[in-house]
Amino acid sequence: MATISSTIRQNIRQIELFNGLSDDEIDILVKHAKIHSLVEDEVLFNEGDDGDFFAIVIDGQIEVRKLNEYDQPVAIAALTSGATLGEMSLIDHEARSASAIATAPSTLFILSRKSFDTLVEQSPRCGVKLIRKIATILCATIRRTSNLFADAIEQR
Repeated sequence: MATISSTIRQNIRQIELFNGLSDDEIDILVKHAKIHSLVEDEVLFNEGDDGDFFAIVIDGQIEVRKLNEYDQPVAIAALTSGATLGEMSLIDHEARSASAIATAPSTLFILSRKSFDTLVEQSPRCGVKLIRKIATILCATIRRTSNLFADAIEQR
């Protein structure tokens, strides 16, 4: 994983997850993170893997796939610039609930669970802001999923 360039640092400041963070807090966050590049068809993680990092798509496209009842992968999301994935791993320390594969060359901002925990200890104010933002993302995901589930039940 590479270090973070000033161009990518500027892009990171535009991501909704980091709205409300001061420049100093962005700098603290960047010190704890890494940049990771993927080629097309490269797997970021597989369903069932240890959830030990969170990622934000800087550029490219990541497809999220979930195994169906026949153990066949089904695409459930296509993520592009600014999208987040792996948020739950920072909170619950559980195995990955889906797989993530690059469908185009992609650049990701990666924050490991260990680095996140260190960040929270060293900068509690920044940590609380990030946890609140992550909670907001997870709430939105739950609402979307609930609506999709209700629609699927209604169509039966």
